[in-house]
Amino acid sequence: MPTSAIPAEIVRAYDIRGTVPEQVDSGVAEQIGSAFAQWLLDRGAGAMVVGHDTRGSSSELYEAAIAGALSAGIDVDAAGLAPTPVIGWAVERHGLGGGLVVTASHNPPEFNGFKLLADGAQPLLPEEIQQVAGHGRRDGVGPGRRSEVDAVGPYLEMLNERFGGDADLRVAIDCGNGATTLTAPLALIDAGARLHAIRTAARPLQSDAADPQNPQTMRDLARVVRTIGADLGVGWDGDGDRIGVLDHLGQRYEADWLTAVLARPLLERRPDAAVLVDLKTSSSVIDDIRRRGGSPLTTRTGYSFFRRTMRESNISFGGETSGHIMFGPEYRRGEHAPWIDDGVYAACALLSYLSERGRSLAEEMSEIDPRPISPELRLPCSDGSKAAVAERIGEWFAKRYPAATVDRSDGARVQLADGWLHARASNTAPVLSVRFEAVDEPTYRRMAEQLRAALERHPEVTGAEQLEESPTIGPQPLI
Repeated sequence: MPTSAIPAEIVRAYDIRGTVPEQVDSGVAEQIGSAFAQWLLDRGAGAMVVGHDTRGSSSELYEAAIAGALSAGIDVDAAGLAPTPVIGWAVERHGLGGGLVVTASHNPPEFNGFKLLADGAQPLLPEEIQQVAGHGRRDGVGPGRRSEVDAVGPYLEMLNERFGGDADLRVAIDCGNGATTLTAPLALIDAGARLHAIRTAARPLQSDAADPQNPQTMRDLARVVRTIGADLGVGWDGDGDRIGVLDHLGQRYEADWLTAVLARPLLERRPDAAVLVDLKTSSSVIDDIRRRGGSPLTTRTGYSFFRRTMRESNISFGGETSGHIMFGPEYRRGEHAPWIDDGVYAACALLSYLSERGRSLAEEMSEIDPRPISPELRLPCSDGSKAAVAERIGEWFAKRYPAATVDRSDGARVQLADGWLHARASNTAPVLSVRFEAVDEPTYRRMAEQLRAALERHPEVTGAEQLEESPTIGPQPLI
C-alpha cells in the first residue's frame, strides 16, 4: 500500500485530476481511495459508495480506488458505471459517509480524476480536498467489506415517480457516449418524450468530451433538432451533472437562461422564493427572476461552494452559468430532492414545465430581455499571479468609477451604471476568468476596451485578443 502523499499537481479546487498515465495511474488511484476513506473515517463514516464514468481508464482506476478504500478499513458500495449525480443521490439515500466518482467530466480523453463527496452528498471544499491529499497510510486496520450495488435503477424509479407522464414532446438528445447513456433516454421516455437520441452507447471517448458550455460540442445536436423537427434538444457532459439546451430552431441558450426558466414553476407557487445564482450570471436572468417576485441570491463560482450554500440556507433552487442546475426541498411541492445537481433531473423538470404550460422553449426564453454579454473568457495567467490580477482589475475600475460597487467575495465583480464585469482566478487552471455584460453593444465595446487597458498593466496575462470576440445576445444559432 502506498504511503506518500497524493501529488500536489493533480489536486484541484473541486476535484483531483490529471493526465493518464503520466499523472494519474492505478497507484495514485489507490492512494486517493485510501486517503479519502481515512478522511471519511475520521469524520465518523462507516461506508462509502464508488462509481465511474465511461473513460477508457476509468474501470482500472475505479478498481484501484476501491482497493485503497477497503485497505483503509471502510466498507464500499461498488456501483460501477454511473453518473455523478446518481452516486450523490446514493450517498444521501442510504445515509452513507461519502462517495467517490472516477471521472474527468468534460476534459479531453487523456485526463481522468476523482470527484469526492462527503455525507449528504456535499462536494468537498478546496481546503477539504487538501486535507484528503495530505493523508498517508493508516496501519493496524482490518479491510473493509465490498458490496456490489445498483445505484442507477433506484434513481430511475425516483425520476419516474416525480416526472413520469405524458409530456408529448419530440426531443433530440446527445449523451456524448457518457454516463447519461444509463439514465437520460429511459428517464425522458418515462416522462413522455418522443425521443431521437445520438451517442447513446456507453463507450470511451474518441475525441473531445461533451461539454454543453462549449457551443461547438452542441452543433451535431442542433443539426438533428432541425432535421427531425424536434421541439427541443438536450445535451449533457461526460458525467451527467451539467446540461445544455437548444430550442426547435437548434439555437443554444446559456445555462443561466435555463435557470430563469426552471425557476418559474417554483416562483408561480412561491413568488418570494430565493433563487441562487453565481456572480457570472446575466443581469437579464436576475431581472427576470425579480419580475416574477423571486429573490436572486449570488454566491461565488464553483459547484462545491454553490451546493453548500443551498444546503446551509435551505434554498430550493439555483443554477450556475456552467450548467449545474440544482434542486432542493420543495422545488416541487412535498418533494425532498435532496439538493440534486443533475442535468437529467433538470431535463425532466424542463419537459414537465413546458408540457404543463403548453409552450415552446423558445417562447419561454423570449420573455427574457437579452443584453450583450461575453462568454467566459479564459486568459492565461500564472497560478501565482491570477488572484492578484483579478483584485487589481477591480481596483482599476473602482478608481475610475467612484459610484461603482465591487463585490470581492470571488475575485472582483464590478457593478457599473450601464453594465458589470467579473474577474476571478480560475480554480481549475492557470487562467484569469473574465465575463462582462452591458446595456447595449456600443457600451459593450467600450467596456472591452477598458478591460484591455486594465490588462495592459499586467503583461503576465495573455489572450487579451479574446476581448474582440462578438458578444452573445440571446439565443445563439449553431447551424
